[in-house]
Amino acid sequence: MKKSLFFIGVISLLIVGCKSNSPGGDNIKIENKFNKNIICVLGYNYPNLSLDFINKKALQAKTELHDSYVMSSEIEVGTTKVIDTLGLCNKEIWNKTIKHSMLMLFVFDKEKLFGTNTVPAVGKIEDALIGRYYFTYDQVMKTKGVITVDASKNNL
Repeated sequence: MKKSLFFIGVISLLIVGCKSNSPGGDNIKIENKFNKNIICVLGYNYPNLSLDFINKKALQAKTELHDSYVMSSEIEVGTTKVIDTLGLCNKEIWNKTIKHSMLMLFVFDKEKLFGTNTVPAVGKIEDALIGRYYFTYDQVMKTKGVITVDASKNNL
């Protein structure tokens, strides 16, 4: 019984430690300063800038994808939304997960990607790409895990 309580206590400290030692916590928050609704997708394979790891059909089916390769989220104009990053607050996990220590963020115009009643969807996912950003662990931690995206800061 004492061993079980000790084990639970150690696990609790590890969980709390990750959150308290890292300004960004377990998640990254994306702040949308574009004048349109966007879809954000995290990429881990820098310097590979291709979008081969995701397809338009998957994004249309569900914008909240949680597997080892794709983390995406729809973010409305002027809002901030959390994207689960599966523990990237831990430097060791970051180093194991992120190739060349560079996290990528791909930003898509939701209207172009999915279409509307008045605007048809684009044929290729690349045609809806409006921003590409790159971040080191230190950059993400410096902003307490908040990434602001707008037209003036992208790398297209």
